[in-house]
Amino acid sequence: MDKIPEKELGQPGAVSSAMWWEKNKPRPVAPLEQIPELRFPQSIGVYNSMRSDGHAASVLEAMSQPIIGARWDLITGGVEEKVVNLVRTECGVPAPGMNRARRRRHGMSLRKHMGDVLASLLWAGFSAFEQVYEVSEPGDGQDELGLDFVVHLRKLAPRLPSTVEKIVVEKDGGLHSLVQVPVDGMKPIVIPVNQLVIYTNKQEGADFYGRSVFRPAYRHWLIKDILIRLDAQAAERNSMGVPVLYFDPNSNNNSGFTQDMAQAFVENFRAGANSGGTLPPGATIELVGTKGTIMDLIPHIKYHDQEITRSVLAMFLDMGHDNGARSLGEVQLNVFMGSLQTIAEQIADTFTEHVIRDLVEYNFGIGTPYPTLTPGDLKANTNISAEVLKMLVEAGVVNPDDVLEAQQREVYGLPPADPATRRERNVGSDGKADGFVSQVNREHVATLGGLIQRVEDRAKTKVGA
Repeated sequence: MDKIPEKELGQPGAVSSAMWWEKNKPRPVAPLEQIPELRFPQSIGVYNSMRSDGHAASVLEAMSQPIIGARWDLITGGVEEKVVNLVRTECGVPAPGMNRARRRRHGMSLRKHMGDVLASLLWAGFSAFEQVYEVSEPGDGQDELGLDFVVHLRKLAPRLPSTVEKIVVEKDGGLHSLVQVPVDGMKPIVIPVNQLVIYTNKQEGADFYGRSVFRPAYRHWLIKDILIRLDAQAAERNSMGVPVLYFDPNSNNNSGFTQDMAQAFVENFRAGANSGGTLPPGATIELVGTKGTIMDLIPHIKYHDQEITRSVLAMFLDMGHDNGARSLGEVQLNVFMGSLQTIAEQIADTFTEHVIRDLVEYNFGIGTPYPTLTPGDLKANTNISAEVLKMLVEAGVVNPDDVLEAQQREVYGLPPADPATRRERNVGSDGKADGFVSQVNREHVATLGGLIQRVEDRAKTKVGA
């Protein structure tokens, strides 16, 4: 039988080379990007400019919002209830149907943290945070933990990509530390791995700088930026026409009007409410328009916009409004949401292994089973329409109850139900509602119905007599 391979022989890639006497020491990440301006840290400035583009910004929003608004929850199978309670209260993950009561000093908002993660993860390629803890007494909702003191997660502090000098890794590619540029100009700030949480998009080897979602669209953005500038120049030069002044420099009527004066006149020609000028006798000015056909740059700009959305599988953003486009758009939306599902699950895995596990081990010891974070199914996070809900109710798939009514009132911005003035539907013989009866006058309706019945009985008695 072959010997069990317990020693790592190869290297993961993206690790800086070192001299022989430093071969076992940590070393900086060597980005795999080949284009100099797209290698960290130069890439931060380039991608920051890209996300300022209107179309690129809409793509980022389309990618970020479904993940931030996901139904984040915990998978708690095989985990003690007190451990689940600790994670929910410290990480801001309330149980389904419950609201989280924030404590004054401890804990975090998971939704805000996801916003902080996606604020740089997608466009920069990575998003870094520093874990900050505090040991104190149990907080609100933590009485059942059985702990005299709790290691509270005080915050996950963002460390923006623009403040990062380098990321340091071990020889085998494992994360070692993050070095920040000091604000005061003193020595660099080193954050060790046990205090770090780094989310990376499309990590290859030990390249913790990741890959921006804008990387495939870089050349399209670059060309589009040039085309927009050219289009603005063309509009400025050709929309009004070019002023041309005709005069005879040898005429005795010019009164000293020279070629240089004529050139200055046309160069300073501007349109305005009080614009005007005087010319010597015999001189004329004309606005000469463009002759021939000028290339329309808008279709080319739209093409590069479409390539930017295509690079992140968001083609549905460029669809029209006809039925065929809607059908195709739904298919493209499913593909797009599938890609976001992958990103959300990667974020959940990182949060589980580097936040939840640390929190649980600090409080209950190493080896304690811990819950895992899940974003749920992003495709199922959209609210169903009233028409679909009506069909489900009529088909008997869903039976309305108070919880469902409260949720739908919240979705459609309706006020809470008032039991005192609640109206119940009258259901006819065909099973359909034919009106509403107020709770307040229900007794009056019953009294009136009894009176009518007695009158009818008395009339029948007289006819029989």
